[in-house]
Order: sequence, then C-alpha cells, then structure tokens
Amino acid sequence: MAIIVVAASTRLFLGPLLYFLTCVPAFVLFTVLRRKAAYISLVIAPLLPIIVESIALLTGNFRGGFLVGDIVCLVTALLGLGEERPKERMIRRLGLSGRESRNMVRSLFYTFGRVERIEKVNMSQSYAMVHEGSFHFSVNIPGSGRVNMEIPLCDIEEVAVHQSTSSGDLYYPSLRDMFLPARNIKLVGKPRIQDYFLVVRVAEDAYTFYEEPKTVLELQEEIERERELSVRSKQSPGEPPA
Repeated sequence: MAIIVVAASTRLFLGPLLYFLTCVPAFVLFTVLRRKAAYISLVIAPLLPIIVESIALLTGNFRGGFLVGDIVCLVTALLGLGEERPKERMIRRLGLSGRESRNMVRSLFYTFGRVERIEKVNMSQSYAMVHEGSFHFSVNIPGSGRVNMEIPLCDIEEVAVHQSTSSGDLYYPSLRDMFLPARNIKLVGKPRIQDYFLVVRVAEDAYTFYEEPKTVLELQEEIERERELSVRSKQSPGEPPA
C-alpha cells in the first residue's frame, strides 16, 4: 500500500511522463500482488489518483497530460478490486475476515452436470471454498443473480478430476498477437487440447468446475481431506472406521 501512496504522490512534483512511468508500474505491481494486501487497501487504491488529482487541481497544478496516468492507474486498481470483491463477500457471509481467509477462496468456472468438452458448454464465474465441514460455492442463476450454494462434505459421494481431450486446427502465433490478445491461445503449438474438470457429485446431481489443473487438483485434495476429517469427527470413539 505504501508503494502506491508514494507513487500517486509523485503527481505533485513530477512531469506527466515521469509520473506515468512511476505510478503505473506501482499500481500494476500492487494489483498483481493484491492477494497479499488487506481488502481495505484494495478499496482505497482506486481513490488515490482521484484524491491526488483533486489536490493538484486545488493548488493550480492541473495539466491534461496527467490524466492518462490517472486513468490507467484507476482502471488497474478497479480490476484488482473487482476480482477480490466476490471473495470478500463470500468470507464475510461465512463470518470470516482477513486476507488469509480471502486467499482460501478459489476462482473457477462452473456449470451444472457433467462436461465432455468445454467448447460445448457455457460456464459462469464461480467462487468456491471449504469451511466448517461444507463446500461453499457461488453460481449465477438467470433472473436471480449470484446465489450461494452449500453442500455438506458428508453428502458428497464423489469428487474427482476428469480429463477431456479435444482437437482443433493448429494455431501459429502471428504479429497481431504481440499487440492484441492471442486468438485460440490454447491451440498455440498444440493440435490437441487437454482440459481438466473437477466434478462434485451429490446423489443424482453433479457440479462441474473448470480451471487450470493446479487449481482443480488442489481443490479436490482439500475437499477429500476435509471430508475425511468430517466423517471421522462424526464417528464415536469406539466405532471402527468405515
């Protein structure tokens, strides 16, 4: 937080170009490392360029060139806040707080039912975590907005990572990709794509989550570990393990 405060204050004594070269990298670094920052810092960050610009305006130090740096810093800070806000809402709903609790929330994509190929389904953003013997996750329901779901770990009958392989035309990087987001980036140098889905099954219902393999594997391990602990805690001391 101190880094972006100092960087934003350079607006008062540096020129537009030096201010841009100083402030923008600081805000980008802060956004990249947002998981280590307190949530209040994420809320304050977008306000800093506005506050400093207001001070400069009151002191007669307004110059249009500074607005470029202000806008870039403001947008960068808002992007970081937008990613962390749903996580903060989830932990507060569960009575938790702090960056450690917020970092327990994983960002994934969700759909109901099993998935064969990611290209065949529309998946919505979801945030998930394991807490006090339950698996919590959020889903977007048309007409109702974001809804919080809770599944007791003892009710989960299966939690497994499934692999899906699909093929496509081999994509070669072009000059365009140096300046714009790469199209079909998953196909760069790969004639076949392997996707990994976390499937959580409860009775006849199945919930599928998609992210990079590391994320879904870590969540699978956490659910299995906590589910085992939850089952053991419900067994009487003299009862043999199931």
